Amino acid sequence: MRLIFADTFYWIAFVNPADAWYRRVRQAFKQLEPCKLITTDEVLVELLAFYSKSGVQLRQRVANLVRDILDSPDIEVKQQTHESFLAGLTLYENRLDKGYS
Repeated sequence: MRLIFADTFYWIAFVNPADAWYRRVRQAFKQLEPCKLITTDEVLVELLAFYSKSGVQLRQRVANLVRDILDSPDIEVKQQTHESFLAGLTLYENRLDKGYS
């Protein structure tokens, strides 16, 4: 079974039918099946933060999605550790020309 990393971009588009990438993300997911998605605590925090000012309904949809992700046997969520934080900091330092949310 293929392992696919689901980043923040993926989840942002996946949850919102109004997102410009919604259809393409959903199609890509169907084409990749069967697969196991891998994401991280940090990605889920970014997803929640992204939609934090999007109104009650969308916020609830995102919260439900995150709960479903955490409960899904087909999605592995890597826990944030101090080591993963330091790795992210190093990545940030090595890419000072990039913008981040």
